[in-house]
Amino acid sequence: MTVRIAAVGYGDIAQRRHFPQLAELGGRAELVAIAGRDAARMAACAAQFGIPRWSTDVASVVGDPGVDAVLVLTAPDTHLRFAEMAVAAGKHVLVEKPLVPSLAEAARLAAAVRARPVTFMALPFIETPDHVLAASLIAQGAIGEVAAVECHRGHKGPTHAGWFYDKAQAGGGVLADLGIYHLTSIATLFGGASRFTVSLSTRFAERVLDDGTVVRPDVEDSALVSLVLESGVAASMHAHWNGSQPHTATRARVLVIGREGSVYFGAADGAVHLWRPVGDGARFGGEEGMFDSLPVRSSKTAGGPAQIMRAFVERIERGDVSTRSLDVQAHVLEIIARSYEGGGQPIIPQTRVFFL
Repeated sequence: MTVRIAAVGYGDIAQRRHFPQLAELGGRAELVAIAGRDAARMAACAAQFGIPRWSTDVASVVGDPGVDAVLVLTAPDTHLRFAEMAVAAGKHVLVEKPLVPSLAEAARLAAAVRARPVTFMALPFIETPDHVLAASLIAQGAIGEVAAVECHRGHKGPTHAGWFYDKAQAGGGVLADLGIYHLTSIATLFGGASRFTVSLSTRFAERVLDDGTVVRPDVEDSALVSLVLESGVAASMHAHWNGSQPHTATRARVLVIGREGSVYFGAADGAVHLWRPVGDGARFGGEEGMFDSLPVRSSKTAGGPAQIMRAFVERIERGDVSTRSLDVQAHVLEIIARSYEGGGQPIIPQTRVFFL
C-alpha cells in the first residue's frame, strides 16, 4: 500500500531533504499535496517535484480522506496548530524540530496523541547508522562504564530564512535549532537530565540573508550546556551559528568517554572510531586506523543525511504508535525552555513535566 503524504510547509529543508527522500521510496510513499501561504511559491514547488495538488487552505489538505500522513514543516510557532489538526483528523504525523515553543504546548500535544494513537515522529531523527553502531558498541561494553559525553554542532548560521533569528517565530536561537540534536542524542543514549547549567550569548548583532536582507537577531547564536544525567553521566554540549561552514554543511561531533576507552561519531561521513588503551579493540570490529592522534578501530557506516522519510514510512507500515520520540523531545524541550527562562535552573525529578 502506498502511503499518501501531504506537507504543510515547503521550504529549504523540505526541498533539500524530505521531498527528495520521499521520491526515492518509489511506490511505498507519494507526496500528494502541499499547503502553505504563498500560492506562487507553492505552484513552483509542486511543478518541480511533481506534486499533484497545492492549496492555501491547510485544513482542506489535512482533512482530505485521500491523505494518510502529514508533515508539519513550518516555523515552530505553528507546529501545535497543524499537528493537532492532523492528529484530530486521524493522520500520521511528522513534526520538524523544535517540537513546539513551550512546555504547555508539548503537554497538550502529547495528550492529543495519546487520546488518538497514530504514528507520530518528532524530529530531530538521530537513529542514523553511526548513532546505532555507537550505541551498540557502548552496550557491548567496548568503552566500559560511561563517564562523560562531549558534543559539538555548528555552522555559520541560517541564511535562507529570517525567522530563525526571530524569537516570536522560532521560540529560541541556536540552542533550539542545533543544540536540540545533541540533547536528543544524550537523552536517547543515556537518559534524562537531573540538573544543568547553560550559557547563552549573541556574538553578532546583524545577519545577512541569501537575498541580501539584513536581520537583527533577538536570539542567541552560541549555547554552552553542561548537564548531569540521572545516571550520573556528565555531558557537555556546544552549539553555534558562528563558524565558516554554510548551514547545508553542518560540522558535528560526539565523543563518549568511558573507563575503558572512547567512541567518536556524529560526523557527516558516518564513521565511528573506537579507542581502547589496552589495544584489544579488534573483537569489536572495524579497521585499524588513526583518529585524533590515537590508534583506533574505525567503522564506516552510511554517511550523508539521515533517512528521515524512510524511517517515518517504515513506522507507518508496521503500525508503530510509540510515543518515544515525542517523550524524548518533550524532555529536550524542557531543558531548552528552562534554559531560556532561568539560565539553567535545575530540573528536579518531582516537578519534571515529562519522563523518559
